[in-house]
Amino acid sequence: MRLVILFFMLTTSIFYSQTTIDSITVNAIKEALKEEIKEELKAALNSKATSKNRWDKLSLRGYGVINYYSNNYDTDPTLTDKFDAERLNLYLEYQFSDRISLKTEIEYEHGGTASSVDLDTQEEFGEFEQEIETGGGVKLEQVHINFKIKPYFNIRAGKIKMYFGLHQNLDTPLQYFTTTRQEMENAILPLGWYETGVEFYGTFAKRFNYRAYVVSGLDASGFSSRGWIKEGYQQRFEMVNAESFAFAARLDYKFGTHKDTYLGIGGYINDSAANRPKDDMSESAYVTLVEGHITYNENNLRFNVIGLYGNLENSNIVSLRNANLSNNLGVKRTPVGKNALGFSAELGYNILPLIKTDSKQMLYPFMRYDYYDTMQDVEGSIIDNPRWERNTITGGLNWFVHPQIVVKMQYSDRRLGSENYDFSTLELTGKKQHDRTFSTGVGFKF
Repeated sequence: MRLVILFFMLTTSIFYSQTTIDSITVNAIKEALKEEIKEELKAALNSKATSKNRWDKLSLRGYGVINYYSNNYDTDPTLTDKFDAERLNLYLEYQFSDRISLKTEIEYEHGGTASSVDLDTQEEFGEFEQEIETGGGVKLEQVHINFKIKPYFNIRAGKIKMYFGLHQNLDTPLQYFTTTRQEMENAILPLGWYETGVEFYGTFAKRFNYRAYVVSGLDASGFSSRGWIKEGYQQRFEMVNAESFAFAARLDYKFGTHKDTYLGIGGYINDSAANRPKDDMSESAYVTLVEGHITYNENNLRFNVIGLYGNLENSNIVSLRNANLSNNLGVKRTPVGKNALGFSAELGYNILPLIKTDSKQMLYPFMRYDYYDTMQDVEGSIIDNPRWERNTITGGLNWFVHPQIVVKMQYSDRRLGSENYDFSTLELTGKKQHDRTFSTGVGFKF
């Protein structure tokens, strides 16, 4: 009997111990699984948050312009009316940290890229010139890293915008009244001026903003009668010549509440001979530019004024060297002026509050005057062609149907310094040549 009781007690004890061990093991496994699931959920949430944060650091914005032109040119009676999807500019930006960011700008001009032939009736006496574009192009305008260090000292490095004059600041269609970009500046300076290098910028004394540049320079082989240094902006080759750097500086004083209310001055200098495609000019060809400007946008009144003066050293030698360039280079090869002079003024007033006080739209009648001469002075054997002295009066309307969308309409009359002549008899009429254009279009920003 004692043996039976002992066996029963031993068996019960072993069974109870095994059950207890199994229970402990199961609980341990459960706890381990719980912790593992928690860790996986935490990692998944962190990954999702990180992915979301990455997208939060990325931004896209841009603007565009589409226009229609009806032309009546004394200089080219055959010039047809045209539609133009002028440009679409896209800015893709990424914020690495509070102090470091990336900015890129891609511009789509006039519809696309391919090979085309263009008839230049204004400067090349009706010659055809071949271009790699179907009326336009796709360009990487900007790509640079921005380092924000102190309010008074910051750095941009890469391909950056040259903030010289007003047209580089007032560059979206909502910031200028005319259907096309500001005439005087865009006749003399590169349209959309971007160079590769370093920019130092900042604010001091609360209202003074400065910019200073050390960047790639101009190429004198692209200079011409009509555009002066405009086409010297290096875009023809895959890489930009950097035998001579350009130095530029700008100082603005902000005196209003709107970002487009300030006055300032700017300067630029570069030896453009050193950046020619071939070493065919031993002399220097320094381009020196100075400008003063004011822009005002407060309440319902907007206006801006700018004066620009430029000098080209050894312009007669540049003209001689350019005349001997190959046709395949795609440059004008026309005589280049020593000095260029320009002035423009634009004024508009929002009259809609006078008609409908509670309207969120805006209606600006405006007037604009441009004077510019790309052969204001010449040297050596170069002859001053009066055709390149131009006065333009423009008037029109800007209707802001939405704060980010503007519909434009204008009429402009450009008077040239050259005399008009009868195309059938080739006899002078005693009147100055005029180029008249009616245009309308739409611009937007997002």
